[in-house]
Amino acid sequence: MSHSKDPIISTPTDQVSVTVVRKSDGQSMTFVMNEKTHVHDLKTELRARLKPRYDQGCRLIFRDKVLKGKHSLKHYGIKKGVNDQAISMDDSKDWKSSSSSSDSEQER
Repeated sequence: MSHSKDPIISTPTDQVSVTVVRKSDGQSMTFVMNEKTHVHDLKTELRARLKPRYDQGCRLIFRDKVLKGKHSLKHYGIKKGVNDQAISMDDSKDWKSSSSSSDSEQER
């Protein structure tokens, strides 16, 4: 018997599409991720696919709020069915020393 759906694949209901725009040059990339994905994990993916100008850090901003690594995308209102989900990646300086969006935030 063959099943048409693999149970390992996430269902479409928990997937969101977000576009990240790099401030330094305007380049953008769209990601499809689970709405429960933490900002820290999005930043890890960004380092691999849409590198910030500085290796050590960048700030992600959505609707005038700095996204913190310990929170999920859904926490900030990034969810399925919502339009205008562009996230700005501020890579205009080395943000590593800033506490606002540091990847060193591991508290849960």
